[in-house]
Amino acid sequence: MTVSVRRSVAALAVGAALVVGGCGGPAGPNRAAVVEGKVISETSLQTAMAQVNSMDPALLQAKLTPTGTLTALVQAPVVLKYLDGLGVKVSHSVAMQDATERGVPEPADSTIEIIKLASAISKAQGDGTLTEADAVDLTAQLAALDIDVNPRYGTFNPQTASVELTTPGWVEPAAAQ
Repeated sequence: MTVSVRRSVAALAVGAALVVGGCGGPAGPNRAAVVEGKVISETSLQTAMAQVNSMDPALLQAKLTPTGTLTALVQAPVVLKYLDGLGVKVSHSVAMQDATERGVPEPADSTIEIIKLASAISKAQGDGTLTEADAVDLTAQLAALDIDVNPRYGTFNPQTASVELTTPGWVEPAAAQ
């Protein structure tokens, strides 16, 4: 093999590794984020967002965005476990009933998670169970998680424990006119 052929083969191998690596990472097919090794798929995110946004009466005051939906799906397991420890529980069957009453008779698991999250937070805030100290503790727990977000949805900000839209470094802002 000549030097130029070796270089070409090496370049192809590096390119193939990057392509295969990209498909397996959080930006790979159908991955919105990976939280502590658990994949949140784009399909589950899109389904939850569509189902929650179609509810009548509305579950939330504002329509969910992809970033807001992903934030809820990232936070739900930690927040629900924390609130459960404080005695605030929302069962699967109650969330299913709520979905049905709001016009979603066959909600996805991700939709159920968002219903449980919204209901538990509302209940905890309404009865004073959730304090400012709890919010600080929850933010710290969420910040400690290993979270890898598909850049399409932004980045995880540990200070706010939320997914935030970001502009990729290769995008230059338009000049003011």
